[in-house]
Parts: sequence; C-alpha cells; structure tokens
Amino acid sequence: MKHTTRSMKTFSFILVFVFFKSAINAQVPASRYNMGKIFIDYIAIKNALADNDGTTAEVKANELAGLLASQPNKGLNYGQWKFLASHLEQLIDDSRSIGSTSYADKQRLFFAKLSKTMYTVLKRLKINTTPIYEQYCPRDKLYWLSETTTIKNPYHYRKDMIACGNVIDTL
Repeated sequence: MKHTTRSMKTFSFILVFVFFKSAINAQVPASRYNMGKIFIDYIAIKNALADNDGTTAEVKANELAGLLASQPNKGLNYGQWKFLASHLEQLIDDSRSIGSTSYADKQRLFFAKLSKTMYTVLKRLKINTTPIYEQYCPRDKLYWLSETTTIKNPYHYRKDMIACGNVIDTL
C-alpha cells in the first residue's frame, strides 16, 4: 500500500510537471524565434550598406545565410514553417549573393531582393514583438526594412542621400 501511494504521488507530480511544461512552451517568447536573429542580421546588413561598408555587409550576409540554412523554423508552428520554407531558398540565395562580394554597389542589388522577400515573410508570420518599418526610396523605387522610423537609406553611399525615403508600412 505504501509503495502504491508513493507511485501515485510520483505519477501525479510527473503529470503536473508535463502540464506546466506544455503550458510554458505554448507561449514561446519572441527571443526564442530564430526569425528574430535573422532579422537582426538583416538589419546589420542594411546598416552596413547605409554606411557603405561592404566588408561588414559581406560578413553579416554570410552569418545570415548560415542561420537561414540551419534552424530558421525554431519557435514556429507548422503553418508558419511551411510558409517560411516556401521563401527560404530565395532568402538564402540573396544572402549568399551579398556575402560573395565586399563591393557595396553589387551587394545593394541583392539586398533589394532580400528586402522584398524578408518583408513578405515577416508580414505573414506576425511574430515580431516590436514594430518593423518598411521604408521606401522614391528616387530609386526601392524598399527595405528598419527597426526604427529614422531613414537610413542602404541604397545610397552619399551622405546627402542617406535620409532619402519614408516609412510606408509598419509590421
């Protein structure tokens, strides 16, 4: 009888532990999403290009490609992962293309494509916990994402053009 009571208490403890662990995992904080890390690398590329620093953009693009190729789905549910998977090859290709050169003007061509795909993915996943701003340069008709409303145009190397653009959407 004593052994049965101990077994029941152990079983009850395990059952409660599993229940609470499941409840905790059901609400995955944004920091547990690899998409957050992916966005941070994207922003580092954007800022490097705005500073006309092709070497840093090259390094960050290779980091981004590595993260995209490893576990980009961490924290995502099946539907989110399926959507991301349909855009993953394009994200990886554009990241690798940026990472294949330190020439900023060449990187900017691929960054425009990366930005378009990144916007599509982030808009659909709806996992960000802070605002993400889509910005637009009317002169060049190009888009990019930013973590702030301050315009820091990644498509121009001249300091007088760094503020060219405006916020057109908020995610």
